[in-house]
Amino acid sequence: MSEKLAKALCDANIMKFGLFSLASGRKSPVYVDVRVLPSSPKSFSLVIDEAVKKIKELKVDVVAGAETAGIPIAAAIAIKAKLPMIYVRKRPKSYGTMSFIEGILEKGQKVVLIDDMITDGRSKVRFIEGIRKEGAICEDSLVIIDREQGGTDNLAAEKVKLHSLITLKELLEYMKKNKLVDEDNYKITMNYLGNPEQWNN
Repeated sequence: MSEKLAKALCDANIMKFGLFSLASGRKSPVYVDVRVLPSSPKSFSLVIDEAVKKIKELKVDVVAGAETAGIPIAAAIAIKAKLPMIYVRKRPKSYGTMSFIEGILEKGQKVVLIDDMITDGRSKVRFIEGIRKEGAICEDSLVIIDREQGGTDNLAAEKVKLHSLITLKELLEYMKKNKLVDEDNYKITMNYLGNPEQWNN
């Protein structure tokens, strides 16, 4: 883990502690709001630099942003890495081309799917299917934060390798070490991450 990366994310104030309802309907003691990252240019630039290093190792033809949080991240990566960018819709358009894809994507091109974060990875599978439907190859997905709640295994089942810049546990450890989270919130959140299905406050 890069401490510079962890600091950049903390400086952008992406971590919120309390009691939150997630999209799944489950409760969580932590809300990770990576969508605010582009509002902090210095932090955003550092995170994108780290992402570009990973992307270059993958030797892809196209970066694909997942609607919506992955779009600004993919755009910034594409500019710095000098790669073409597309974005993938959650659902195909109901008019015009009826496509999942916005942008130019050719059959056989190697694509990396970009998003802000991964929990169980189920939403990523829909994006991957949209890319593959166009005849492109998608064997990699890059996220900034991995919550380590099943995403790696669920993507592996689709023959996609997950790459992350940092895990949520690593970020919490950095915050504890640098006194950016109090002991109670740290313990509650780590307990939650150990068993999110059974967690209740």
